[in-house]
Amino acid sequence: MALTPSSFIATQIIRTLKMKRSHLHQRGVAAIEATITLPILFLLFFAIGELGRAMYQYNQLNSVVRNTCRYLINNAKPGTTSLIDITAEVQATAKNLGVYGDTGNLTPVLPGLSVSNITISVPSSGDLISVSATYNWNSIFSGDLGGNYGQTLNYGFPLTATVSMRAL
Repeated sequence: MALTPSSFIATQIIRTLKMKRSHLHQRGVAAIEATITLPILFLLFFAIGELGRAMYQYNQLNSVVRNTCRYLINNAKPGTTSLIDITAEVQATAKNLGVYGDTGNLTPVLPGLSVSNITISVPSSGDLISVSATYNWNSIFSGDLGGNYGQTLNYGFPLTATVSMRAL
């Protein structure tokens, strides 16, 4: 059977009508797909943002501990028994330097970080000075997530950084 121009046009018209009918059944599918995928994408974006924020704050905490320890190793004096002697004034100055980034500043480097979060230890033998800091990291969305029968959830966890350096 040969294909004539009129039969070709007729088959094209039939195909077009079938496609229009199938498009009628597809109406609204894009909205449903977006409704399903957008919450998952938003959750993924927020999780990546929170992870980046936690890594940044952990880096800041390491910087706090490192700067405090550097100040201490430069200002520690060997005592009469050849052990390292750190005065209370030097410890207070070092902690302020670590927490506030400056000895005169009153804004902490990390929100909620205080001088009491920093621990300075000098072993009984040797010339190492250890500085440790613990910071309670809290999520931005900690108390805002529902679904727990009206109770707020705390998604925070402690970040701990420790540095040991040899006194100069």
